[in-house]
Amino acid sequence: MFQIYKSAGLKAALLAGCMISMFASCKKHQREEVFPASLTVVNGLNDQTSFLTAYFGEGQPRIYARLAYIGNGAAFEYGTDKTEQPVRLYRNHDTLHIDKPFVQSRLQLEPGSIYTHFVYGAPAAVKQKTVKDQIPSRSAQDSVANLRFINLFENRAIDVVQLEPEARTMASNLAYEQLTDFMKVPVTASVQQFRFELKDHATGATLATLTEANLFPGTTLPNVAWLFKARTMVITGTWTGAGNFSARATTIGHY
Repeated sequence: MFQIYKSAGLKAALLAGCMISMFASCKKHQREEVFPASLTVVNGLNDQTSFLTAYFGEGQPRIYARLAYIGNGAAFEYGTDKTEQPVRLYRNHDTLHIDKPFVQSRLQLEPGSIYTHFVYGAPAAVKQKTVKDQIPSRSAQDSVANLRFINLFENRAIDVVQLEPEARTMASNLAYEQLTDFMKVPVTASVQQFRFELKDHATGATLATLTEANLFPGTTLPNVAWLFKARTMVITGTWTGAGNFSARATTIGHY
């Protein structure tokens, strides 16, 4: 009887020892935790029609139809644990020149950081600009959106005027390629919509207007794409002369 208990106790001790040894071994070789970076790619091409598809891997895509779609004036968010992130962009589903994408780059990223990568200008002379973002913290006690503006309206300074919910000038003489800081915009149940006017700074000509709803029909809750969120207004277009221009404004969210 004593022999049976002795044998069982020995087996239990050996099993416990093996488990402790395995746990210590796993803990010793545990991979270092890496916090991914956030990358938002913005399509700011000024022809207002070109769309992009994005590939974030090495080499060539296997199936082009599965690439991330980025409409004109829109954006795509991507999370990565790479500190050197390849980005290949194809324009209008161009698969005829797979060895030479429309745009390609290798972005240097820091773990845990947030970046916005703007692709803009004319398709024949495309430009790129990468910004390391400082997104304002959210507060449930403050019913606002944090909005900033980037001027990609080719080679012209602009003014941005908010018409609703408050009449005020939010940016004046904003130079081409310049990006403002974030500014607070009220987002409450009393705000029906957000309305902005974009003007050419030199002539005062109205280039475009932008209206986005806050309260949708049949609802009483503010637009969750704006409430507590950070957004960027992207102004694109070309200027040939007074009365001869093409301009558009869209907003993208940083979630």
